[in-house]
Amino acid sequence: MSAHNFHFSNLYFHSILAHSTMVALTKSTTQFLAWTASKGIETPLDLNERSDGSRYTTAKVDLDNTSNILQVPISACITSDSLDGLAERLAYERNLESKSEFKPYIDVLPILDGDNSYLANLPRFWESKRLERVADSGQLERRLMNDERKDLDQWALACVDSRANFLGDGRYAMTPFLDMINHDCSIQTRARIEEDKGFAGPGDILQLQSGKKYAKGSEVFISYGNLSNLDTLVDYGFVSDKNPCNTETIAVRMMGQQPFNLIVYADGSVDAGSKATLRYNLATPEELEIFSTIEKGTGLGILAKPLSDRNELDVQSFIASTIDEALYETKAGAAETKDDALINTYLSAREKLFKLAIERITNKFPGIEY
Repeated sequence: MSAHNFHFSNLYFHSILAHSTMVALTKSTTQFLAWTASKGIETPLDLNERSDGSRYTTAKVDLDNTSNILQVPISACITSDSLDGLAERLAYERNLESKSEFKPYIDVLPILDGDNSYLANLPRFWESKRLERVADSGQLERRLMNDERKDLDQWALACVDSRANFLGDGRYAMTPFLDMINHDCSIQTRARIEEDKGFAGPGDILQLQSGKKYAKGSEVFISYGNLSNLDTLVDYGFVSDKNPCNTETIAVRMMGQQPFNLIVYADGSVDAGSKATLRYNLATPEELEIFSTIEKGTGLGILAKPLSDRNELDVQSFIASTIDEALYETKAGAAETKDDALINTYLSAREKLFKLAIERITNKFPGIEY
């Protein structure tokens, strides 16, 4: 399970109420906005709806990169000490129906069925035939198996995975309005909790700042965190073909060795842990002798750099070969899924990153065989 992670820091909130000029909104959204106002939620953003039922926010006024874009009393949030607990609490509030104080909020959360249900984009709800078309060496399948929780309400779990945020005080929350601001990982998002000072105040308040300038009328974004395409696909049902935070993973198994994951970063580089593991696994007895000559407890540090020219060439050749094999599968999968935009974008981005990684290796090691 996951949650939006924000950087908590001191900031000042410029209070602007922005619910009076909404147009072309559904009845449930209009009622939700009236409810947010009654709960003391303040924002300089307009909430908008698209024809497909999705929502997005725009700046009601010009905003600079220090403007606060949302203020939400914690009392207006559904909270719990854990994500599992939050899913259970959300399901409980839904089952209360009209008796729940959060009903106007729950009414605008996505549904599992219907033509405009974005939850249908989450792979956890796909049919097996569609999942089988994802040629990513089992990366998505492993993630889904790891995240599966059959003991929890699946609608509530999906809402929590895609909309919850960590408050910074050990609690998780479903925060009304915040979960309708779309994601851009390149934007530095800051938040803090303004603690209640007493005197019959509104209680603790979550304040949110998006570190970017926005002109009046433009869409406003926040960062949900440094999310890979796998993260956004699994928990949010979308993928970007230009994700600066993307990473791709390949499961590596070598005879007689512990399996490990090789991680390719957005710039085409490979994680240091994989290279260190391979330097050790591919080292000759002579190259490993150095471990017996250094102080106990510092041996692994030597693997942060090449052991020898021979060893490093073997390491880079193994990495290039492993990536090339995954690239072949991914490229074929992308070619066969042009009728499925979501899967195709996911696989095409994976293909592009693998090509970049191999190019990076061959540029540094001209003539390397793999």
